[in-house]
Amino acid sequence: MDTHATVTSTDEPSFACDLEGRILAWNVGAERLLGHTASDVLGKRCFDVLKGRDLFGNRFCHEHCAIRSMADRHEPVHHWQLSLCSASGERIRASVSVFLLSGARPSEYAIVHLLEGVTDRVSDSNPHKPAETGASLDASLTVRETEVLRMLAGGATTSEIARRLSISDATVRNHTHHILHKLNAHSRLQAVCTATRRHLL
Repeated sequence: MDTHATVTSTDEPSFACDLEGRILAWNVGAERLLGHTASDVLGKRCFDVLKGRDLFGNRFCHEHCAIRSMADRHEPVHHWQLSLCSASGERIRASVSVFLLSGARPSEYAIVHLLEGVTDRVSDSNPHKPAETGASLDASLTVRETEVLRMLAGGATTSEIARRLSISDATVRNHTHHILHKLNAHSRLQAVCTATRRHLL
């Protein structure tokens, strides 16, 4: 698993941390959204940098993070909204989704956080849910595409997926191409981000 390469492979605001909350990777999208540069935050604890608060102003990000605990137990984590502290001290409202990247051993993995800036627009059907943006999605993934997408979310490479599914690398690339097209995504991480937010995984 190359956590840094995975996070920096997309323009979607993203960062990764370990189970102690130390930031392992921080991409340019996160820099644009929050103003913190990678050199400023790498190695620091995410809760010290972001100082996340829930929508009622209560402290959400702290040393005993419930999200990290859920991820450690491999419990599903649904996306949620937070107010995050930018480099200038301004509070930025963001929708947050997470998924795990597996390591060489079961105990070695990173928690990737996918961020999306939230405007004041809300959904007509649910005033607490941000309005969807962008093109409508054709999320009708096949069973095999969903299988491939789950492995991508786990950080598996093309060759690893091919080996596990007993198919060729070219077939995996073909499935990946179809996944990106159906989810209107420009990278594997963006596809995982979109699928996570739409509860397709």
